[in-house]
Amino acid sequence: MKKVSLLAFFLALALADAQEDGSGGGANTRLTIIAHGFLMSLAFLIFFPFGALSIRILTVKHAAWFHGSFQLFAYSMATAGAGLGIWIAVTQQELTGFPHSIIGLIVWPLLCFQPIVGWIHHYIIGRERRNTWIGGVHRWFGRFLILLGAINGGLGLQLSANTIAGEIAYGVIAGTMFLLYVGVDVMACASERRKEKGKQIQESGPRSPDKTTNVDADMFEVKV
Repeated sequence: MKKVSLLAFFLALALADAQEDGSGGGANTRLTIIAHGFLMSLAFLIFFPFGALSIRILTVKHAAWFHGSFQLFAYSMATAGAGLGIWIAVTQQELTGFPHSIIGLIVWPLLCFQPIVGWIHHYIIGRERRNTWIGGVHRWFGRFLILLGAINGGLGLQLSANTIAGEIAYGVIAGTMFLLYVGVDVMACASERRKEKGKQIQESGPRSPDKTTNVDADMFEVKV
């Protein structure tokens, strides 16, 4: 709760300063840009990836609920960041003239479908105990949006004339998170396949004796 309160305070401070600056320029707008980048970076580089991995690595009973709650928190953060970004784009007249703005206007609405598709997938799993093609769409579409959002963050750094050091730091963090995500996901997939194979072997059980052979032997038994 303390982290949420700090984020809310930081966001409120940025919005208050932005409203005081009617021209949309100067230090106040710069602070709003920083708040926008801060929220979006946390959402797409930290919270969305970890939330996506949580459903793969957690073995607790309510892992799906934790995954959904975590992703909704990240989505709320991205929504706040998107609101700041739209305000900046409107005041700076950059709403449709730059790739960063256009991609942002595409990614954020598409995120709205993820909670709905994810809920349908987990509802079917809970009721019928089987995986669905909806789950595959949910996973891969989510990965695509996270990747696109992370790339768009780099474009945002260029648009805001950030320092070279800042761009390098962002690239290092994004690259590290990408490798971590891929590595954990691959290990989780390998673990699931081993468990599934072991389950199939266990269900097949030991080979039962050939009853037909015993019957045939009894038919030709000579009684004295």
